Amino acid sequence: MGALDWWGTPRALETLEGSPVSCLVVTWAEGSAGDAAHQRALAPLAAAARQRGLSVVGWVSAEADLRQAAASAEVSGLDALATESTEPLDGFEVLRFAEVGARQRSGFVGISGAPWPGMSMGGFPFGGDIDASTGPTGPPWIDSNAWRVRVARELEGAQTVWVAFDPPQESRRPLRASSYVQALADTAIHGGRWMISLDPSLRDGLARQESAARSVWGEIGRGLAFFAEHRAWSHYRPVGHLGVVSDFAGDDAFLSLEILNLLSRQSSLYRIVEKDHALDEPFDGLKAVLFVDADTPGPDLRRKLYSFAEEGGTLITPPGWEARGTEIEHAWPPRFRVFRYGEGRLAVAREEISDPYVLADDAQLLLSHRHDGVRLFNAMGTLSHYGLSGDESSGVLHLVSFFSLFSAVPLTVWFRRGWASARLWVPGSGEAATAERRAAEPGVEFHLETVPGYGALEVST
Repeated sequence: MGALDWWGTPRALETLEGSPVSCLVVTWAEGSAGDAAHQRALAPLAAAARQRGLSVVGWVSAEADLRQAAASAEVSGLDALATESTEPLDGFEVLRFAEVGARQRSGFVGISGAPWPGMSMGGFPFGGDIDASTGPTGPPWIDSNAWRVRVARELEGAQTVWVAFDPPQESRRPLRASSYVQALADTAIHGGRWMISLDPSLRDGLARQESAARSVWGEIGRGLAFFAEHRAWSHYRPVGHLGVVSDFAGDDAFLSLEILNLLSRQSSLYRIVEKDHALDEPFDGLKAVLFVDADTPGPDLRRKLYSFAEEGGTLITPPGWEARGTEIEHAWPPRFRVFRYGEGRLAVAREEISDPYVLADDAQLLLSHRHDGVRLFNAMGTLSHYGLSGDESSGVLHLVSFFSLFSAVPLTVWFRRGWASARLWVPGSGEAATAERRAAEPGVEFHLETVPGYGALEVST
C-alpha cells in the first residue's frame, strides 16, 4: 500500500492520537467520473473519524457539482463541505473559501490562494527551506498570511477563519519542524486556523512510522496546543500609529489591500479604518492617516481628516486634495507636496501613485521612525505583530523569524512604553523565560538570547 492510499484508511487516524486536531478535511469531489468510487473508499475513514470525535469536512473543487457532492456527503455522515464554488446551496453546511478581500461578510471565512509563509531564497548559498527574492539593497521578500487573517477578522467580521495553503512543492528536502510551527504561528497570531497540509516527505515518513517524521509531527502538535492555550492573544487589539483609510473594495481593493500586506511585511504598526466607519472611529493614538481611495470622501469625513492634521497628525492623500497651510520646500519624499498645517502636516501626492510598494514605503517615511512604538535589533528576516489586552495592562509581541541563520542570534526589543517585565514564550518549552530588562529612555529594552523560529514576548505593567 502506498503512502497516499494509507492516508485514506482508518489506521491513519492513529497519527492524530493525543493531538489537538479536531477536524479532518478530505478531498470529496473534483467533478470527475471517479468521484463516486472515491467517496465510497473514504466511507470507513469518515466513520472511524466520527467515532474518535472528529468532525469531517469534504473539500469540493469549484468545477464539481456542489448539490451532488452535498447529497453524497449527507449520506456518508460528513459534517460540512468546503469549496471555492459560489454555487448556492441550502440544506447542508458549506464553508466558503475565496481569496482575501472577497468580502464574504460571514461568521466563517475561508481564505484560499494563500502562499506558504516564509522567506523566498532560491539559490541562496546557505540553503534552507526558502527561496529569495529581493531588490539589490532591500530586505528579502517574506510571504505572510497574518495580514489576510486580520483583514478577514476586521473587515469581514469573521469569527472563524481557516486558511488553505500547501508546503512549497519545489522544496528539495523535507521541511523542518520549525517551518511548520511558523506556518501555524503566522496564521494563529490574529486568530486564524491553518488547514494543515504536509510535505510529501513527511506524509510518506508518517505512513512508514519513521521516528524522524513522528518527531516533526510531535512538534506540530505542540504548536497547535500552544496556540490553543494562548488563544486570548488573538483577541488583543493591534497597536497602530498609521491609520489606513479605504473602502478596501472595487477599484480601490488591490492598492489598499496590498498596502496592508506591505505594511505587515515591514512590521509597521497600522490600523485598518474602513471608510464607511471612519467618521465614528476615534483617531486616538494615530500619528498619521493614509487615505488611499482615488475618490475624495464626503465633506464630513474630509473635515475630520483635515482636523486630524491641523491638531498635530500627518494626513497623506492622493492628488487633487485641497492644499492647506505653508508648503515645505524640498520635503521628502519628493512624490508629495508637504505642507505645515496647524500643528501637523498635510502630504498631497503630486500624481497618482498606483504602485503599492512605493505608497507603503512613502507612508512610512512620512510617519517617520520617531513615532515607533517598537524597534527590533539584530532581527533580519523577522516579522513582528504587537497587540494590547483590552485594559492595556499587558501586551504581546509575536516574533516570527524566517531566517534560520538569525534564529540563534541574541535579539533586542525596544518598546516606547516602559513595560515593567517581559516573558518569552516558545511552543513546546513549557515555561516562559524571563527577559532581561534595561531602561532605555524613552522606553525600555528587553534582551532575548534566541528566538528559534517563533516566540511570543509577553509584556506587562
